[in-house]
Formats: sequence, structure tokens, C-alpha cells
Amino acid sequence: MLAGLWRESPVPRLASGERLATMASLLHTDAEGRPLAAEFIAESGLEPAEWLRKYLDAYLVPLLHSYYAHDLVFMPHGENVVLVLRDGVPQRVLLKDIAEEIAVMSEDAELPEAVERIRAEVPEDMRLLSLFTDVFDCFLRFLNAILADEGLVSEQEFWATVAACVTDYQASVPQLADKFERDSLFVDEFALSCLNRLQLRNNKQMVDLQDPAGALQLAGTLENPLARFRPGDVSR
Repeated sequence: MLAGLWRESPVPRLASGERLATMASLLHTDAEGRPLAAEFIAESGLEPAEWLRKYLDAYLVPLLHSYYAHDLVFMPHGENVVLVLRDGVPQRVLLKDIAEEIAVMSEDAELPEAVERIRAEVPEDMRLLSLFTDVFDCFLRFLNAILADEGLVSEQEFWATVAACVTDYQASVPQLADKFERDSLFVDEFALSCLNRLQLRNNKQMVDLQDPAGALQLAGTLENPLARFRPGDVSR
């Protein structure tokens, strides 16, 4: 089976000195065992944790704001995200192929009639899976393993950097404090959602936009790596 996607070219959006890479490339390791992410860090001249924070500011912060400010979720995995780099440092991201996975989880949001269909009712305990599954479980944990194996950023330092990115974002928008408390990224665990099972069950449509949570295939729980960095929790 063959398939093709027509993508709008991101090249015209580049400034002088910028170049592109899919975010999936950060998980690539060459035939000699050298990760591309390590090459970007070396090119940048930054400390690995500093480079990681630049990447998180470019990638994670927009996703957090989409969720907390606009109740907007989608599936920003590696091949759907294009990194804009300058000297190996992520500057910003371009989000592509946002299709059936997109949803606005708000009854009050004003939506044009043409996109009203993306409004979805999602149970409270499932809302944050859009971040925990698509971002933490399906991408960041693999990048964490690569950087840790390369001796660049330990597991502890990696998730501490992610937690700092989250808390700094939250501090920048204090008007959303109620939402941060309601949908906390620092809970002890989250449900394990098996995305491959969605594809195997129905390779034409992963989810029903009218009931995206109803399609989820859950299998137990995962420990949340951010829980140990919960703000104000001196016991951790």
C-alpha cells in the first residue's frame, strides 16, 4: 500500500540562517551509533540541558498554551512537527497535518460553523492524555533515553528541565491558575493509552471526532515522571 501527503512547503517561512528538520529526526541514530540530537547540541555550543530547554520552549510551551488557554488539542508527534533551527538550536516549530486528531474541548468556545465539528466532549480524567500520551509517552521519553545513553542529560535532569519549562510557563499566565490546578501535569500517574491498537483496530480512522475518548485503548497506568518535581512538594 502506498500513500502520499501534500504538505505546504515551510521553506518560504524561513529567515536567513535558519534551516529545517522534522522533529522525528531527533530520535535518529546513524550507522555509527551517533544520535542526530547530539550533533545538534554539539553544533549549538550550548550545554545539553540548555539546548533541551530551548527545544522545550519551542515545542512544549505552544502545546501547553493551546491546551490551557484554548482547550485545543491535537497530535503533535515527531513527523507532524517541523523544527526551525539556527546553528543547531530550535527556534520555533511548525505544526503540520493536524487533521482527525484535533479537538476543542470546550462548550463555550466560539467556533466558525465550518469547524464546529472539531468540538468534542471529553471526560475530565481523559483530557490531559493529549499531552501525557502524545508528548510525554510517545516522544519525550524516547528523546530522554537517547540523551541519557549518550551521557548528555541524565533522566533526572531531563525531566527536571521539562518540569521547569512547565512551571515557568504557568508563572507567565497566572490568569490560568484554576486550569493548572484542575488539570495538573504533576499528578502521580496517568493512563497508558495504546495508539498502535487504534490503528490496528481501524486503519481508516483512528478516532471518532464526536467521541475521541471513546476510541481509546487503555492498558493500566504509567508513572508520571513530573510528579517528583511537583511545585511546593518538599517531600520529593
